[in-house]
Amino acid sequence: MSSISTGPKPKLVFFQWDHTPNAGAAKFLLLHMQDHVKCLSQSFDVTVVNEDCDFAEVCDRIQPDIALFESGYRTHGSRRIDIRNVHADSSIPKIGLHNGDPWCDRRAGFLSDMEHWGVETFFAICTMTPAYTPEAAGHFFAWPNFIDPTIFHDYGIDKTVPVMLAGQSYCLYPWRQKVYPLLAGNYPSLICPQFKYESRAAQRMFVGEAYARALNASKVVPTCGTMGKEVVRKHFEIPAAMSCLLTERTPGLEMAGFVDGENCIFVDGEDVLDRLDHLFSHPEELERITRAGHDLVHARHTLAHRPQMREWYELSRQLRPGQRIVQENPFEPLRIADAAHAPQRPLAITALDRLDIARGDAALSRGDVVAARGHYDTALTYVTYLPEARLRLAICDLLEGKAQAALDRASDLVGTTTIDYGAADPDPAEWAFVLVSMICLGRLADAERLVGWYPALKGGELGYVRAALDRLAGRPVTAPDEAPFTRASVHALPHLGFSEWLERLAHCAAAAGQDEIARALREQAAPVGGEKRRLKVRGYTGIERALRVVGLGTVLPNVPPLPEFAFLPRLGRSTARTVLRSRFGQPLNRLRQRLIALRENASRDGRQHRTSV
Repeated sequence: MSSISTGPKPKLVFFQWDHTPNAGAAKFLLLHMQDHVKCLSQSFDVTVVNEDCDFAEVCDRIQPDIALFESGYRTHGSRRIDIRNVHADSSIPKIGLHNGDPWCDRRAGFLSDMEHWGVETFFAICTMTPAYTPEAAGHFFAWPNFIDPTIFHDYGIDKTVPVMLAGQSYCLYPWRQKVYPLLAGNYPSLICPQFKYESRAAQRMFVGEAYARALNASKVVPTCGTMGKEVVRKHFEIPAAMSCLLTERTPGLEMAGFVDGENCIFVDGEDVLDRLDHLFSHPEELERITRAGHDLVHARHTLAHRPQMREWYELSRQLRPGQRIVQENPFEPLRIADAAHAPQRPLAITALDRLDIARGDAALSRGDVVAARGHYDTALTYVTYLPEARLRLAICDLLEGKAQAALDRASDLVGTTTIDYGAADPDPAEWAFVLVSMICLGRLADAERLVGWYPALKGGELGYVRAALDRLAGRPVTAPDEAPFTRASVHALPHLGFSEWLERLAHCAAAAGQDEIARALREQAAPVGGEKRRLKVRGYTGIERALRVVGLGTVLPNVPPLPEFAFLPRLGRSTARTVLRSRFGQPLNRLRQRLIALRENASRDGRQHRTSV
């Protein structure tokens, strides 16, 4: 039974990033953003706000029933908008949209945005996001990928292409790395070049109808869901355009209704040639599977089949005490369940990077740092920016006495979230290990000064760090609360009690040559003497204070004034952006709007010309 009521559509205001077309991003990414709006419009009366704004003013003007905030996107030329006064109206339900990969290094920025905006319910375009971020899994619902049936359908084109190879096939896609060369070397194939999403060459890619027609002309098209076993758009686009889907078996695809030999072909790479030889010699079987895949997608996976946000909106108004909204399957409707017995069933972790992270954690728990490091390095071969592997390598550095290397790694992670992404504060676990690294370097004054640098970050190991600094300074120490971080971390590190954590910190300090600190941590000895501050650090701090005194604090980057955070280069870039924005911001915005209008007019004239012809 549907939870969606009849009658007028609720008003939804969608605070979407500025995805204005530009020469530096692939066109298909822009189409995805437009598809999101088109899909939401099936269930809501949608108003898109994609420029810097005041939340209260927007709500006064639009009078929305619900607000949706896009967050966590990994740029590709798009701009994160600035939204002020988000707490101005607490009566409007707020939900977040994580528009990114499950493993993305912008997840910490997403969680920071959600906390600072007071958003507690999240939707993710990827089915594996809750499993990748288990500390926040209870807040996530899936809003899975889908197709626009006006673009992806059967055009009736003669199938002259046996195999079409499209999409990336670098280390993130190990299944494709195995299968694509086999197919290209054994069957006549249409091979689409692989372009970086941000390159100008990406403008040459098949997109939209041209891409759908190329699929429609092909008999078989392979794809996979990356090393993360995700359900990607190609899984739906290929069968929707009446081509046979050749892919890797994953739990998500089976939940979506795909069955080997019935509406798709599952292969592990070793059997791909045998399976295709059989299908090409039995064209009636290939046609049957292709038709069934087409029917499945058009019956269950178009933009008309993604009402999850509308379901949540309707159900949230029916909730009674002791109840919650659940989603047992990414492709099934949401429903209300008893909170005490509500099922929490994120998809099982079969992702290759997660398996390597788990192996590394097991090795670390045995004290085998070398083996652990090897597993974390292997995880980075799939995604070079994977934050979980990078932070765990910092832990390995600490255990091996390489405190400066650990500080550099953790500081870089903090900069990714606060500078590159623009969040108000970093992941709490990453910030905790910045401070731990400073303690192991003997930089106690820096750690004391920075422990409260991001006031919203509390709990977890940050409480342990405060207690350790109290002990090192000879202050009374109360055993810290062993509750988790007040904000979910993307890292889900194994929990340590305070005593065990303190012993590990002492071990790391000793390994780094800080014997006095290690002894004080273990024995509650006399306070450790203050270290001599480096002249360079004092200079950074002086610059930061001087800029605040003269009223130029707005140009300061959102990281501490320390060399590990590349403070001076980031200050230079921030100052340049501020100057350019103040002097040329309005003219450049007018020019951009003019270029957009010209592009739209040219596109409209082209459509009219094709119609008249």
